[in-house]
Amino acid sequence: MNIPGGAFWVGNAHETYENEENPRFRTRVAAFCAAPTEVTVAEFEACVKAGHCRGVDSTNKTCNSSAKGRADHPINCIDYEQATAVCTELGGRLPTEVEWEYLARGGAEMREFPWGSGPADERLCWKNHQSCPVKSFAANAFGLYDVAGNVWEWTETPFSAHPWPAEGGSRRIVKGGGWSRRFEKWLSPTLRNREDPKKNGSHLGVRCVASLPGAECPYGQEAAGRCRFGIDEVECGGGLAWNGVRCAKPNETERCPAGTHEQPGHGCVRERIAGEAGASDLDLSAVSRSRSPEVDADCATNQPSRPHAYRYAGGEHLARNAVGKADGCKNRDVGVGWNSSCCP
Repeated sequence: MNIPGGAFWVGNAHETYENEENPRFRTRVAAFCAAPTEVTVAEFEACVKAGHCRGVDSTNKTCNSSAKGRADHPINCIDYEQATAVCTELGGRLPTEVEWEYLARGGAEMREFPWGSGPADERLCWKNHQSCPVKSFAANAFGLYDVAGNVWEWTETPFSAHPWPAEGGSRRIVKGGGWSRRFEKWLSPTLRNREDPKKNGSHLGVRCVASLPGAECPYGQEAAGRCRFGIDEVECGGGLAWNGVRCAKPNETERCPAGTHEQPGHGCVRERIAGEAGASDLDLSAVSRSRSPEVDADCATNQPSRPHAYRYAGGEHLARNAVGKADGCKNRDVGVGWNSSCCP
């Protein structure tokens, strides 16, 4: 289904648990395409048969691939690597957290839940002993099924504090709630749950999206061709004001605090320190990092724990090695002035 781009507010206007959904911020999303359903058992097993996906290794009775008659249920018991692989096989990718929240809330409609408002009963697969066949309940505003309930859906976004996405992280955000949830708070599109990428519980599945060729990127493109993330406005609170990159005190003149630098798409990023992670006295300031999603599949195959491809450019070869090592990456390939690396 084509999802038209637009502006909307991400997060919650009210304070939430540990303020994980705060501060709320306004951004613009490029048009993209989203699968109408979560990836089914049949689709995933076809990927396994083709040799492009690693099979589910759990025989738990709530894992749909190990049960008969569940070909039209969502695939579950898959980790982040398997979710990435099946989306690649289907010609797509994992959604970002912001894309997922946008598709779940009906974009600028800013729905409280994917179905709108009101009680959740009879609207989705929840408070159940197992998942349900896809399309068992009505679609949302964009014609997407099971956006809430059935299985939690992996996103590509590492968990970090709002509003900027981190460059990397040990946990990935999952959204939507699952078949076993009993409280409506878990179904909220703004809720930010996260999992270890190696986790493959029966609550975890995936919905794939794809970038639309020619779609306008509101904030420009990254080097790898993906749309850059950006922010138009933030509800800072606490007497702070948005200065374009962070919530700061009104009398602060520096856009970023000491020890950080401004990086497009990521806000204020901590400076790398000479001597950190074996950097010694190398000059790391000339090294830049950008995503290379076109070779993610190679990383996922050869470095399963580091399935995301990045390109390190500029500076000396040893400096690029030091920066990549500090990020937990392994070199995939090297050339004159650049390193291709597989990262967590």
